[in-house]
Amino acid sequence: MPRVVIISASEEGQAAKVALRIGELLRERGVEVTLRDATEPEAGARLASYEGVVIGSSIHFGHHAKAVMELVKEHRAILGSRHTAFFSVSLSAGGPSRDAAAAKRYLEEFSAQTGWKPDQSASFAGAIRHSRYGILRTLMVHLSLRKSGAPETGDHEYTDWKAVEAFADSFAKRLATPKR
Repeated sequence: MPRVVIISASEEGQAAKVALRIGELLRERGVEVTLRDATEPEAGARLASYEGVVIGSSIHFGHHAKAVMELVKEHRAILGSRHTAFFSVSLSAGGPSRDAAAAKRYLEEFSAQTGWKPDQSASFAGAIRHSRYGILRTLMVHLSLRKSGAPETGDHEYTDWKAVEAFADSFAKRLATPKR
């Protein structure tokens, strides 16, 4: 049974929710899965004991989580010897502020900034959770959404769960092949 670690950083919880779903889908396909929070001190520990590594991060204000950036830079050599995947979660990938070019650019910038080219990568749409925001974030989100004409109140999830499933399927198939 192949072993995979999924490490994610999630500002508001959607990237963690995506990581959890990827883990569930991989388990259904016979993979042993460990989930880790990238902000924890030992998030990158013992990566060599896994056949696969999936890393995910939310994007806020145009940037991936600093903890994920640092983890990838620190462990780039071991990542190069494992089956790897990366996902980012943002409203650029889908939702009221959809900008597919920006979502693609975020993936390219992440790779350029870290020097890591994962075997597969994807951008998934995030969520808006007004019920969890403080006053400052609420004001910022309202201003941003007003430009797009999108709804300004309530919670909205935009993640395409079929795309998440396809991502997990592709990674599970990759695990069945020898690492090049």
